[in-house]
Amino acid sequence: MATEQISATDHAAVRRRAEGSATLQGPSTSSPTAPSVTSLLDETTARLRSMHKNQVHREPWPEPSTFDRSAYPEGLRRSAAVQWAGRARNEHGSVHQFSQLLHTFTRARVPGQILGALSRLITDEVRHAELCAATALAVHPEGEGSKAFRFPLPGVPWQPPPAPGPDGDAQAIYRWAADVIITACCIGETLSRPLLAAVETVATDPFIEGVAAQILRDEHLHATFGWEALSWLVPRLDDDSRAWVQGQLPRRFAGFERSTARGVRIEHVAEQAITIDPGDPASPNLGTLSKPQYAVIYFATFESEILPKLQDLGFDVGWAWGARLPLLEG
Repeated sequence: MATEQISATDHAAVRRRAEGSATLQGPSTSSPTAPSVTSLLDETTARLRSMHKNQVHREPWPEPSTFDRSAYPEGLRRSAAVQWAGRARNEHGSVHQFSQLLHTFTRARVPGQILGALSRLITDEVRHAELCAATALAVHPEGEGSKAFRFPLPGVPWQPPPAPGPDGDAQAIYRWAADVIITACCIGETLSRPLLAAVETVATDPFIEGVAAQILRDEHLHATFGWEALSWLVPRLDDDSRAWVQGQLPRRFAGFERSTARGVRIEHVAEQAITIDPGDPASPNLGTLSKPQYAVIYFATFESEILPKLQDLGFDVGWAWGARLPLLEG
């Protein structure tokens, strides 16, 4: 992959890629075999840019050109870019996941209110993916060609949606959709809120703080969609479907524990006093969290919000929480 070098004075180039400008740029120089997350910022056509800006850039955005790279050591910026590029991949993955869910829901002919709300989530995730990619590029443009900026094909952790039957097979779709919504929204988006709040808290740079705040403003809607859509689905599940969804919970819990708690076990968190304190400018932070901080947010959110809400919907979370342990050892 060709590495794009951006001079210290060329913050305007970052802005054009992040927000669009009157001057169109050429196609990405990234290799087709090794694309970069910054390809999310590539220009297309003037009219597409206008449509996109009206739909996606609905509010004033944090300005990448305000970030002063010279104020921070390269190592700090590189570490921050790793996490922001990872967030860009995750947000882009949510676009893929929610689009699959939307497509499948249309086959079940669910109410338009569900389709409309879900469409809003997809637009938001495009916003977030762009913001995170622009932030990674702003803080460490010299690393764009590195592994940190890799952009693999998005995937999903669940089974493919059911094949359409003559009548759409609504029950099979409801069962599949319940698992997807629990995974992507009730767990994933519920965790996103405190994680982003923590990033906003620890950040010492106003641009980074602004990016986290902008994304956080959208995230509360995403978790709400998940819980509301699940409450609509659960009464429509037959006994076999409910049992199947229940059986998926240990795998979902273990998967998020691996990716979010990052190997830190609950007993390790319980033995430490881990806090999320406001950032100190004397020790700059560009929106990064430590493994123990990720873990304490994960376990606290599961205990206080995710498990109780799933329990209220009739799921046996005590069994599922215990059944996750062998999966973590595997």
